[in-house]
Amino acid sequence: MSNTSAYWLKETRDPKEKFDLIELANTQRAITNFIKIMTGDEIPVEFYSNNDGDSMTNGKSITISSLINERNIDSIVGLALHEASHCKYTDFSVLKRITNHLAMKGNLLGGKVMISIFLNFIEDRRIDSLVYKAAPGYQGYYNSMYKRYFYNDVVDKGLKSNNYREEEWESYLFRIINIFNKNTDLEALDKLKEIYNLIDLKNIDRLKTTKDSLDVACEMYSLIALHISKQKVKPQKRNLKNTDAKGPSKEKIKGAFRKQEEFLKGNIHKSNTPKTLKQQLKAVSESKISTKSVNVEDEFSYNFNVHIIDGISDSIINANLYGIFNNIKGREQDISKGINLGKKLLRKLRIRNEQTTLDSHRLKKGKIDPRRVYAAEFIDDIFKKTDRSSFKPISLHVSIDGSGSMEGPKWTNTLINTVALGYISLNMSNIDLTISIRTSGGEQNKQIPLLVLAFNSKKHSINDLKKLGYFRASGLTPEGICLSALNNYIPKSSYYLDSYLINMSDGYPIFQDGGGGIYKGEEAIKHTSKVIRNIRKKGVEVLSYFITTDNLGSVKEDELIGAFKIMYGKAASFIDPKNLNEVTKTLNKLFLVKNMIS
Repeated sequence: MSNTSAYWLKETRDPKEKFDLIELANTQRAITNFIKIMTGDEIPVEFYSNNDGDSMTNGKSITISSLINERNIDSIVGLALHEASHCKYTDFSVLKRITNHLAMKGNLLGGKVMISIFLNFIEDRRIDSLVYKAAPGYQGYYNSMYKRYFYNDVVDKGLKSNNYREEEWESYLFRIINIFNKNTDLEALDKLKEIYNLIDLKNIDRLKTTKDSLDVACEMYSLIALHISKQKVKPQKRNLKNTDAKGPSKEKIKGAFRKQEEFLKGNIHKSNTPKTLKQQLKAVSESKISTKSVNVEDEFSYNFNVHIIDGISDSIINANLYGIFNNIKGREQDISKGINLGKKLLRKLRIRNEQTTLDSHRLKKGKIDPRRVYAAEFIDDIFKKTDRSSFKPISLHVSIDGSGSMEGPKWTNTLINTVALGYISLNMSNIDLTISIRTSGGEQNKQIPLLVLAFNSKKHSINDLKKLGYFRASGLTPEGICLSALNNYIPKSSYYLDSYLINMSDGYPIFQDGGGGIYKGEEAIKHTSKVIRNIRKKGVEVLSYFITTDNLGSVKEDELIGAFKIMYGKAASFIDPKNLNEVTKTLNKLFLVKNMIS
């Protein structure tokens, strides 16, 4: 883990492993916050795309590479902060009108390219110094950036070698760019000491504007140009006695030198972010997506990071986030069937919205019964009491197996019945329903356990319910992993609330994330069973329906059924996918017989 980012960045398993969508989005968000703290401005931070053109900041936005891991995160943050400091402190009009400035200074137009590089070098140091003093907590990021682009073994040894010691422009450029390197040799070229003193890094804050940096750059150019013009013969190498003859080759040094030049010009290589990935990152940023680490204590003890999607937003659908969404065409009919089924069942459930009132008269205490006041002089049973009873509120959480084996008639019927329950909950005052889907998604070689909190009757509408039609059953079956992450979203039962978990699944728990985490067999079954026991400890009644299938794959039917019974115990029921409406009917009866409260 990089030292500076460690306090806010969640540790990944492999320092070389690139960040997933959540980590990329979190990094983008963190950099945006850092920049706002530093500049006081809302400067957009976007992932670089080849279509964006030059990677150097335009003064209005910042681009970052999407190829991020623990090894390079600090330097990427440092580069973003560096570009943001340009937005804050650099006068871009000076850069745009540099030709006019040079023309006003006489015969400097011929040195425009070199002066521009000198200007960028000085301006970088000026603005970085301002950040160093204003936000010392960011110094670690800046140090990582400079180490990546300027301080490396090739450059260090190149400065001590006999290369770039000729009195010519290329030598001066190499030596000046690295003039503050601890290995610099100010005796390598004739005017290096004067240039070092001219820049005066310790007092760089004397330069208040970009125009001040340009003036110093012009002085540097004039000094070197005059000196080189006096060279009548081929420049000779100076100060060879203290050089390292075993240093890297000239070509190797030149390669490192060119990268430094490109940095100063703003031409920094950033990995291209494909359009699809940018859409997905935008969806993550705009949506409520979090992570939950679930530890499976088997022989090796492994942490699985579950991605929790709170609601199905339009941006998630359009980006086909994690590859689990598709076009709703073909599902409109199923959604309509579910709503119609919900309407039929709702007629039977209207009683749950009704309140029972019972008046008791001729009591010796309570409220005075106006109809008995006349007899108060003769009797004492002139009081009454009114008892009101209603059905206890229900919290119902329906969790569905959304793995690939559910695709087809099983998913169609599950969708219809789930939509029916959703419609009922939207029209009943004392039934709160949450619908979640368990699956996996991501890249083919890297799967992520996914928990989609698709619908919540407390905050969602009928339009949100209809978005269930966009979900595509796919991926693996991280059964207990997702249920463990789900536990926090299921309320406890109490005197005032009945809490249920309804599970619908067809499968055998199996998941592999591609990074060494394997979840299957006996260990996965035991883990799922443990998770269900923990949920029951909260007083939650668990009802689990096994949706039978003819497509069992390599798993034997009795083995599959046996595993389901171990996982869910007495809660295990077995139903045909064509008769899933039996689930709805069972719940309907359950709603009407549960305890009433006064």
